[in-house]
Amino acid sequence: MSAEQVRPYCTDKIALIESILNPMNRGMLLLDDRLCVLAVNPRFSCLFPDTGNLPLFEKPLGSLLGAMDRAGAGKDAWAEALQSAANGGSAFTHRHDFGAGVICDLLGIPLSGVGYLLTFDDVSEQARAEKAVLHQDGRIQEILDHSPIGVNIIGPDGLRRYSNRKMSEILGYAESELRQTNVREHYVDPSDRDRLFKNMSVTGAIENEEIELLRKDGQHFWGLLSCRPFPFDGEDCILGWVYEITDRLELERSQIRSREELEMQVLELRDREDRMTKQAAELESLAFRLAESEKKMAEFANHDTLTGLPTLRLCHDRLQQAIAQSQRGQTLMAVFYVDLDGFKLVNDTYGHDAGDRVLKEAALRMRKCFREVDTVSRIGGDEFLIVLTGLGFRDAVVPLAQRLLSRFSDEFMLDDGGAMIGASIGIAFFNGASDTSESLIKRADRAMYDAKKNGKNQYSIA
Repeated sequence: MSAEQVRPYCTDKIALIESILNPMNRGMLLLDDRLCVLAVNPRFSCLFPDTGNLPLFEKPLGSLLGAMDRAGAGKDAWAEALQSAANGGSAFTHRHDFGAGVICDLLGIPLSGVGYLLTFDDVSEQARAEKAVLHQDGRIQEILDHSPIGVNIIGPDGLRRYSNRKMSEILGYAESELRQTNVREHYVDPSDRDRLFKNMSVTGAIENEEIELLRKDGQHFWGLLSCRPFPFDGEDCILGWVYEITDRLELERSQIRSREELEMQVLELRDREDRMTKQAAELESLAFRLAESEKKMAEFANHDTLTGLPTLRLCHDRLQQAIAQSQRGQTLMAVFYVDLDGFKLVNDTYGHDAGDRVLKEAALRMRKCFREVDTVSRIGGDEFLIVLTGLGFRDAVVPLAQRLLSRFSDEFMLDDGGAMIGASIGIAFFNGASDTSESLIKRADRAMYDAKKNGKNQYSIA
């Protein structure tokens, strides 16, 4: 075959590859076996606009990285590692800040007989949210470290899951040492700990118990101990406060001062106890706010803010549970991959506010088609994933798919008129131990594209 004959053949092949990559909501970069560009999709160009002015076809990967990364990718060790993985035909994963507010999870996959595929998943918002949580955690840690009370969280094994700076100072350990030290080692009489825990199981908490404790250097001291059960990172832990009262007890035992001086000291100690109780309440309030913050962040990560549906992250968790349930009970399960037909036209014609109304209405219609035990999730844009469990037989999905399609036969009412929106549905069944959640979703996705090719607004079974 001559060069003139090869060129149109390659062009046609690249056009076919691009038609496959273009709908993906991740940036896609396909390289040949020389690590030169074969094709990119629009999402890639959107993530890295500086590459739009370059002739990308057959451009080497190494020279492309500099244009992609405004923070200087070509000089970083990760870029060398990527080149090495691609040259060696091995997989590659990495999270990188490309500058200009773009943070992506990279995945490199060798493709036998083709070359190497790079995907870029935009996690900028997620990364910024994680950074905000870390910042808030840091502020809370700073507040606890300036507390005059030693605070620690003890796991079921007796080792600390957390301790503040004051606790390290009281016991005379470095923080790293303290984490590896069992709390039993700090009691002069180890039976005191057993007695305290027994009392706590009855009363629910220990308040201001005077206990003789040991420092690292063997010195004895007295502490005022309060503790209560506290769930932490999925474990049943104990939250404890220690306030050193050695000086107070020595003064009480001295008996060398007058009654008037002794009474003044008692008043002073009561005032200290009042302040300590107030500080303990403040610490409890901080712990509550921290738990509420973590709950809100989990809700933000697991539910779509527009439709209220589970996100892809939560859907993956439920899909894994459904697969495990299907394997244990030898029951049938399936997923529906749904893509809205005509949605882009609504956005282009009536604007994004109208598009948001369509998405919320579509989510409501889909939820009404399925059972409470089924999961209807929005996984991005106008794409939805539905997890169905406990199916009696394979044909049971047919009336469900038909009912879903019938829900979309009614017009979507907008402020400036109405719009007809259809749904292309891809259906895939779980095939057993060799199947994974990823392969199951991919098969449903391919079936959905078959439905679109066959005229849209219909279903196709993988």
